[in-house]
Amino acid sequence: DGPTAKVAPSPARRVPVGRVVVSVVVAAVLVALPFMFPAFRVEQFVGWMALAIAACGLNLLTGYNGQISVGHGALYGTGAYATALLITDLGWPVWPSVAAAGVICFVVGVAIGLPALRIKGLYLALVTLAVATLFPLIIEQFSSITGGGSGLSITTPQETPRGVIERPIRLESPGGSLAPDQWKYFVFLVLTVVVFVVMRNIVRSRTGRSLVAVRDNETAAEVSGVHVARVKILTFGVSSAMAGIGGAVFALNNGRINPSSFTIVVSIYFLIAVVVGGAASVIGPAIGAVAYGLFIDVLSPELPERFKPATPVILGVLLILLMLFAPGGIVGMWRTSAAKRAAKRARAATAAAASGDTV
Repeated sequence: DGPTAKVAPSPARRVPVGRVVVSVVVAAVLVALPFMFPAFRVEQFVGWMALAIAACGLNLLTGYNGQISVGHGALYGTGAYATALLITDLGWPVWPSVAAAGVICFVVGVAIGLPALRIKGLYLALVTLAVATLFPLIIEQFSSITGGGSGLSITTPQETPRGVIERPIRLESPGGSLAPDQWKYFVFLVLTVVVFVVMRNIVRSRTGRSLVAVRDNETAAEVSGVHVARVKILTFGVSSAMAGIGGAVFALNNGRINPSSFTIVVSIYFLIAVVVGGAASVIGPAIGAVAYGLFIDVLSPELPERFKPATPVILGVLLILLMLFAPGGIVGMWRTSAAKRAAKRARAATAAAASGDTV
């Protein structure tokens, strides 16, 4: 037998210490938040989670797959109303209702996504815009079921000495160890993390590469063996399911919903979260949702009274400035800065090596 060739051991994967430290700090802050703020602020944080989940779904569709949608507000509302009706009218438990809302929105999203097989770009945006515009009108037309313009309260039956009565839904921790707002915060935080982990696994899988291939060049993707029609429809369905789960979180957080909460403006909020955070990035929608929530819920109320009517104008100006100086959003700005720092370190290392060789 000839000599056996030695196989060089693969280099150990370097652990990004900075990323680990940032993750630990963020996790610690998220855990501490509900103990540091009053109940109304904690409920606002839960509202940001609902926005982040829905924006995550839109990012999967628009950022990774290239299908433009302005109708996710309708899917958000579908999830909210499905959850409310299942709990109030059919007596379903909370979490099966949330899961069912996601399934229902998946089916609705597939139905809406069918036109995406023949149209794309601005035409698809117009179709989804029509869906978002019609949704509040449809809700009001079926007022006997949805409550119409007066809204729908989410209630659950409760045993009392006078019999069974309907009371507003209230999520309470087992044993009462946490206040209701704190328990609700942690439960929905876990749900939000699960949604984003699912999103991360999708985009890093073979399916995720198919999404990006279809976005970049449909013809080349089809020649490479990607089933374009299937990818588009399934992406629309999964994206819609995430929007529906976000709507379920919104409904459970507020305890009452009405058509005015799901107008076309809500769809614009999702787009803002995606653009501000950074499209085609996993964490971008969460960062964008937090940035939007800070502006609307924290900074805007602190403005002088004479400036409050101009809040939309101020938001628009800030968005324009962000797109001018950071077209990739906050995540894109961070990536650009990190790339510049890495290039600078590489040039310094090359210069040091060259000077050493000269000596």
